[in-house]
Amino acid sequence: FLGTSNLEQIPKGWQNFMESVLEFTTDIAKNQLGESFYRPWVPFVSTLFLFIFGCNWAGALIPWKIISLPEGELAAPTNDINTTVALSLLVSVSYF
Repeated sequence: FLGTSNLEQIPKGWQNFMESVLEFTTDIAKNQLGESFYRPWVPFVSTLFLFIFGCNWAGALIPWKIISLPEGELAAPTNDINTTVALSLLVSVSYF
């Protein structure tokens, strides 16, 4: 929504970011899956890329260790093995 709400011929801001992400993930999908098979997988690959990218940046920029809870402490989402297992199962089920 942020990248497509106000489209311009010369992109700037969110549109520029979203176009570069789409181009990057399209290139990854095309190189890994082949020229004839990559198109249906671009939204899936892009969503995974943005989720992992956002989680890793949240882990790098937010001082999670400062926030302490009675049950433990907070950490980056990708720091947990459950996130990794869930993403791998999601990819495996959707591909096979």
